Amino acid sequence: MDIQERLAYCKKCDKRTFDHNTGIICSLSQRKPDFISKCNDFIIDPKEASKIAAKSYATQSVPQEESGGISGWGILGIILIVIKLFIYLSRM
Repeated sequence: MDIQERLAYCKKCDKRTFDHNTGIICSLSQRKPDFISKCNDFIIDPKEASKIAAKSYATQSVPQEESGGISGWGILGIILIVIKLFIYLSRM
């Protein structure tokens, strides 16, 4: 785990603090994270975890128009074309 991954892990921890010179540090050791794969003192910060989850959800959800679906205007246009075609064929 590199330093960026460890800092992302620490951003969700209730024991994190911020130092203006160093950045995110542990409030217990007063240092940047130096664990290898997981921190034994990790306690999740519910507020920060929910913010991160919301951001992740927002970036993953794609509006219907951008995902290749037909928009409301497209459906309306198709309905109007079908009605015009029906009227045209009924006059014959």
